[in-house]
Amino acid sequence: MICHLNYKIDKKKYKKVFFDNYSKGKFYNLNGVDVPYWWRIYGLEKEVIEVTRDLGIQDLNFQAVFTFQHQFSKLPDHVDIDRIVGLNLNLADDMPNITIEKKLYEYEAALIDVGSKVHSVKADKKPRLVLKYTFTDNWSKIYEVLNKHNIIDHEKTVKDNPEYKNYISILTEKNKKFLKEPNKLLKNT
Repeated sequence: MICHLNYKIDKKKYKKVFFDNYSKGKFYNLNGVDVPYWWRIYGLEKEVIEVTRDLGIQDLNFQAVFTFQHQFSKLPDHVDIDRIVGLNLNLADDMPNITIEKKLYEYEAALIDVGSKVHSVKADKKPRLVLKYTFTDNWSKIYEVLNKHNIIDHEKTVKDNPEYKNYISILTEKNKKFLKEPNKLLKNT
């Protein structure tokens, strides 16, 4: 499930935050194995507090992470561990895409159920830079907060997902087999 958001991040400002803090990051590590094309920087919640407050999510349980994916790299079909929900804000010039349940979506800002839906990222000629909030709160609670603050782009979301208002996040038995495994991610370097 994806819900598009009515939020325009100051790309120039937050790209600068990313590059100023680049040395604080590291490659994503999954069960002791580095994924050498996926750079992540955690621990910058203070630097993104303005965005956090704009979105109205300051009272939710989240981590803010800058993610940089190298050009021509991909992430295969997977489901994120710990049933997280992601809020992705594009910082690149080009709009990123994500495939969810075999359907391709482009977005600038989106709430995505990455903890129960099979999703992937196709290789692109351009690198991908995203400020991502990862929530441990459930989908419904996050959706309610964003909706209360008029952040959900209902017009755009209904075009992609006509039944989005009735969505319930469930990790099905079928999707459990797609929980991230390091060896599958490393084959895509």
